[in-house]
Amino acid sequence: MVTRRVAVLAGFLLSVLQLSLTSFILPVWAACAPQADDMNFTLEGKITEKSAGKLTVSSGENMIFHVLYNDKTEIKKKDGNPGTDRDLRSGVTISVAGDLAESGEITAKKINIEGEGSQKP
Repeated sequence: MVTRRVAVLAGFLLSVLQLSLTSFILPVWAACAPQADDMNFTLEGKITEKSAGKLTVSSGENMIFHVLYNDKTEIKKKDGNPGTDRDLRSGVTISVAGDLAESGEITAKKINIEGEGSQKP
């Protein structure tokens, strides 16, 4: 579990570094080369809030992510069966694979439900 957290933290720090470099170098670099809008990103954490098409996920260590999803997002339950939007609720632990936008939001391509949480009434 510690190795996974270190890998997630390292990926996040590399993303922050890339976003920081992009914001300083972009004005000069934009004239020379096209900019990639998205990058591959993975995350594991617990859903803390849910609204239509958007999850707030806490990965621990005070790191919060906003995850966007839609009808093209593949949702799978822990047993491998297909999941639905209704399976995504506060307290549920998920892993997300998708694209990290410069805004910091993650557009999910896949959401795997790793553990069930308590369902709010």
